[in-house]
Amino acid sequence: MIRMGRVEATGGFFLLLAWLNYLDRTLVVPMALAACAAHELGHIIVIRLAGGGVKGMRLTAVGAELILDRPLSYWQEGLAALAGPGANLLLALIFCGFKGAAVFAGLNLALAAFNLLPVGRLDGGRALYCALALLAGPAAADRAGRWLDCLCTAGALGAGALLAVCRGNITLLLIAFWLLALIFRQNFYSFHQNKPCQRGRKKVQ
Repeated sequence: MIRMGRVEATGGFFLLLAWLNYLDRTLVVPMALAACAAHELGHIIVIRLAGGGVKGMRLTAVGAELILDRPLSYWQEGLAALAGPGANLLLALIFCGFKGAAVFAGLNLALAAFNLLPVGRLDGGRALYCALALLAGPAAADRAGRWLDCLCTAGALGAGALLAVCRGNITLLLIAFWLLALIFRQNFYSFHQNKPCQRGRKKVQ
């Protein structure tokens, strides 16, 4: 049985949900919420299998934050971070073979691909940080993470601006600004620590 404490949702989460629901004309939002729920369930299952527990969940405009009852080791946290995208990739593989389920499969694939980007608070960045911390220590992992954050975000900003000017498509530009907001938030809260999972919480998208 999977047990979890309280679930807290911020005003930004409800505003984003209302805005997306207002724009939605093809029931994409409910399917996206189902994909996100599967993503979080993947995280929670692996956390439980690793011997950890989840005290609660905080829903914000930039993702969901699971609050753990105790810190995890680097390898446990890395596996837990990859479990969310893994669940989405599994659903994408399953539903791509069903007629009429292409949109749901595509949403899961997009969610997995986005979260596997090697950027700080995303699952890919967290898993990479844990792997580097195990191999070279947390200080080296911090340095590599900061460089990758800057390179990936700068590349996304440049490509997004070019796409917006040439094609009029601002999707990638919005994603780049989202990544930039994640980096600023990460630096503000001093996300990476010199001890494994000292913060006792994990951030997922």
